[in-house]
Amino acid sequence: MPDLPSVPRHLVICSHPSPHGFGHKVLDTYVRTVEAQGQDVMVRDLYAMGFDPVLRPEEHPRAGPWLPSPDVAAECDLIRPASIVVLIYPIWYGLPPAMLKGYVERVLGAGLSYRQLHDRIGQPFLIGKSLLSFSTSALPLAWLDQQGQLFALREIFDVYLWRGFGMARSEHIMLDGIIPGMSSHEAEGHLRQVRETAEQTCARLAGFPPASVPFEA
Repeated sequence: MPDLPSVPRHLVICSHPSPHGFGHKVLDTYVRTVEAQGQDVMVRDLYAMGFDPVLRPEEHPRAGPWLPSPDVAAECDLIRPASIVVLIYPIWYGLPPAMLKGYVERVLGAGLSYRQLHDRIGQPFLIGKSLLSFSTSALPLAWLDQQGQLFALREIFDVYLWRGFGMARSEHIMLDGIIPGMSSHEAEGHLRQVRETAEQTCARLAGFPPASVPFEA
């Protein structure tokens, strides 16, 4: 097991295919803010890495000994010393990209059976860690809320993972109106929210009172 870092470490997982998209501006803003606070950041850019999201039959938990694929084992080793897992992704057709879902299936859920999930045994390398998500959407939050999308996304992807993996807390920042031609004023407003969230997260991980409240169990 890797040695625990002397300062909080943020494991940031970005799932956006375009290196010039707004998701990468969110990524860069979060990373710069965390580094300015003197904390460590490890970035996993899934598309740039060429991460394979396909869960194969041999990777399903079985009654006998289970061993992860080499790429999965390497990702798990990076997560173990992290204090927080940060997800950055766009909302496509009401859900995160398949690439991120594949990372959840192959890495975050590595070796965890449905019975362990049901019994809330927790994923050993995720237990007690925080989960922070930034999602981007072209559609306005008010419209998504009318469709029940905001509640569904939180319940299906945030709360379910938080509880099922035994994580300490979950927070989700949703950025809407992310479209070509978005004004610089609107873009800066979103990135300001990212910076403020990163600063609050760093303060909490450093031992200061949290500035935001986790989802209620």
